[in-house]
Amino acid sequence: MNDLPSTEVLTSTHRLRVRFCETDMMGIVHHANYLVYCEAARVEWLLRRGVSYDAFTKMGIHLPVVDVRLRYRLPARFEDDLRVVTTVTELTRVSVRFRYLVTRGEALLCEAETLLACVGDDLRPKRMPPEITRVFRSAEVAAAPARTE
Repeated sequence: MNDLPSTEVLTSTHRLRVRFCETDMMGIVHHANYLVYCEAARVEWLLRRGVSYDAFTKMGIHLPVVDVRLRYRLPARFEDDLRVVTTVTELTRVSVRFRYLVTRGEALLCEAETLLACVGDDLRPKRMPPEITRVFRSAEVAAAPARTE
């Protein structure tokens, strides 16, 4: 089932500015915030395909993160403008894998990956319905949501 469309189709870019509250005493983004950046980018990835995560939950489908990997390359700092490039890299009957590249300009700051499992309201594994599988195989249909600062 992993015969996915091209990487270009399955990729979206989320922009954000580092807030002061996301930095540590050294003025560097605290490592845990990269997970928040990935989640925001993943939610925007869905929005750009015309779907709100809330629509999945109303169908009784949930996608908890069951595995995460981060590799830090360079620090981000307060007020840096960052891009989080998000791509679906694997899709099975019960899971979806995303890859993230967090950049500042041309500099790669962090590489990340999350694996999300499909579960029902009872939190038991469940096969992904075809309408959800179609979303994860689709290109962007909507513009980026307005940025809030």
